[in-house]
Amino acid sequence: MVEQQLEEVPWTIQQTLLGIFLTLVPWLSFTLVINILSNHSAPNVPLPPQTDLIDAIIIFLFSCIIEGAFLIAPLYFANRAFRSTTLHTRLAFRALGFRSFQIGRTSLLIVVFLFAILGVDILYQYVITVLHLHLQTNDQLILEQSKNAPLSTYATLIAAVFVAPFCEEVFFRGFAFPGLLRRIPLGGAIVLSAFLFAAAHADIGSFAVLFIIGLALAFLRWRTRSIWPGMLLHMLNNGVAALAIVLAMQGKL
Repeated sequence: MVEQQLEEVPWTIQQTLLGIFLTLVPWLSFTLVINILSNHSAPNVPLPPQTDLIDAIIIFLFSCIIEGAFLIAPLYFANRAFRSTTLHTRLAFRALGFRSFQIGRTSLLIVVFLFAILGVDILYQYVITVLHLHLQTNDQLILEQSKNAPLSTYATLIAAVFVAPFCEEVFFRGFAFPGLLRRIPLGGAIVLSAFLFAAAHADIGSFAVLFIIGLALAFLRWRTRSIWPGMLLHMLNNGVAALAIVLAMQGKL
């Protein structure tokens, strides 16, 4: 496979670091507060269907809003870089990685990475069980909450599969990763972007797996020069996790 280098993006390393700071610090603070409030306010008895439906709609809309926060810095700095040109929007999206890629060759890479990630996740769960580690992942928390609020759980899963991958890929692989490459060697930029991606989920129990996923997604972005393959891999991975939760909810897993 022929190596391809990412084109240098128009935003500076200083703008990259500023965008990362102004996005992740409020995001992490807000996420931690929400997690604490959710743990204390989680229903102990099944919610009435109507209440659960209303909660589901609110959860989905709320998820779209908070995930949308990841789009602010990328769109601002990318558009600012091309504001003097007539095609600034098109150029901004191209700089963020919205470009074509070789479907056949890349599809194989996506499948390989997907199975590798699933293998890592299975191995990680095995290690946790064998070593009796008291680690609870967000997936386990969602499954527990599904017993009393199934519709809300479905709303959470839909947002995780279709909304989060788009917004997070634009920020971490469209904006942060190529911006870090302005000053950091390729290996360091991949590792740092993967670390930021894992940390942003505020999920200590899944940090190791999320870090591995971040490495794969950054590598895909670099290899293909496009954001679409990583977005597809991200959706597939979240989709498999969501399917496992749904099957467990229905007693089929």
